[in-house]
Amino acid sequence: MGDALIRTVRADDAAAIADIYAHFVRETAITFEIESPDADAMRARIATISARYPYLVVEDDGAVIGYAYANELYARAAYRWVVESTIYLTPNQHRRGSGRRLYQALLDALRARGFQAAVGKITLPNGASVGLHEALGFAEIGRFHRVGYKQGAWHDVALYQIELADRPSRPAEPRQE
Repeated sequence: MGDALIRTVRADDAAAIADIYAHFVRETAITFEIESPDADAMRARIATISARYPYLVVEDDGAVIGYAYANELYARAAYRWVVESTIYLTPNQHRRGSGRRLYQALLDALRARGFQAAVGKITLPNGASVGLHEALGFAEIGRFHRVGYKQGAWHDVALYQIELADRPSRPAEPRQE
């Protein structure tokens, strides 16, 4: 990776992020979305998510080659210390180190904001994602069996969790930035 840079997302990254994500929507079962969001829809998602949670991109020579963010795990208030984490890289960047660096930066940002744990939901089979999560310290904690039908098959979703901090008896509210 030449001039790889991890930074906070900007609204003008929406088109690049939409392009990266579109590959996974069209070509894989990794995401259960069927229609790829366009740049405007992605810009709206970025604004909503980044208002509360870390949302990062990795650039190589000025081009966005991947993104990672955290989002609400579930809507109930008692879940607010635990997030769902997501990462996508352009396919030609897999297994080159940029994903690990990006995901680690996301986990560090979550710790700094006071979140207690992160959960990754991985559509199976997906050895690359399982390997990345395990390398970063996530452990499989459960599985939804045959919950998504895409590309002519039913898919399981594995739940992977990492503890970000020791759980205090009275946690402070997570910080927004």
